Amino acid sequence: MEIWFISAVMGAIFAGLSNFLFKIAASRGYNPEVFSLYGGLAATILTALVVIFTNPSLFQFSRFAAIMLFAGMIASIGGIIKVYALRHIDSTIYFPLFKLLSPALAIAIGIIWFSEHFSFVEWVGMSIGLTVPLLLITKTENGRQNNLKAGLIMVVLTAFISAIVAAMNKFAIDAEISVITGIFYSSFGVLLGTIGTIVYKKGVRSLVKHVYTDTNSKLIIYASLRALLINISFAFILYAYTKDGTLGIVQTVHSMYILIPIVLSIIFYNEHWNLRKAIAIVISVLSLALLG
Repeated sequence: MEIWFISAVMGAIFAGLSNFLFKIAASRGYNPEVFSLYGGLAATILTALVVIFTNPSLFQFSRFAAIMLFAGMIASIGGIIKVYALRHIDSTIYFPLFKLLSPALAIAIGIIWFSEHFSFVEWVGMSIGLTVPLLLITKTENGRQNNLKAGLIMVVLTAFISAIVAAMNKFAIDAEISVITGIFYSSFGVLLGTIGTIVYKKGVRSLVKHVYTDTNSKLIIYASLRALLINISFAFILYAYTKDGTLGIVQTVHSMYILIPIVLSIIFYNEHWNLRKAIAIVISVLSLALLG
């Protein structure tokens, strides 16, 4: 088993744990922008300390660092939308659909932008995965969810954002920017992107008041924990790219993380579960196995 594949799997495990914290944030009614703000702040401080104590010269800014910074800003928007999406639809709906769309877009980008090639078996895996939405989206599901239509729109948006961010990250890493430098500028980008979102919605004068009003100790703890987990996941994914992992396959392996928040949401939040959804998850895993 190649090291890039092992690294991608480890990234998926930590990503799954970090994404369950989105579900916690949604269920507790935390403000998505404030949650993202503290996460970005914690991630930036954490990675800055690592750089300071290892090699301060890694702070050096370059056009590739700028790409990672911009990718982080875009990712912050995706994270905010994800919290809103999980208020509208269950994890058992959101994550399998996200798992299907995001890797599919990443594979398309990999073919067009990075000239990646995939085998017949991998294409079969993608075709099998296309049956997942048919199992998850039914007329009865519309009544069970808070707002199925809005949730589905947000699934598409977050999947598109995830694929674009992944492509930008791979481009920068292929240019030999260091993993820790990439994580620092990406984290800083998440922080800047979140601040920009709040300012856009509330205005500069209301920024501090808005953040103060929606801040509590548990929100800070959960946001900081998510920042730690997602940084570890991000490090594994970027490392997989440095070891010749392709964008499409790494992102598909990474998408295995959906199983963790789905199972945890069923256990801790008693989300709806039935045979159709179980089959959808099994098909998702089968699709992943063929693609990996």
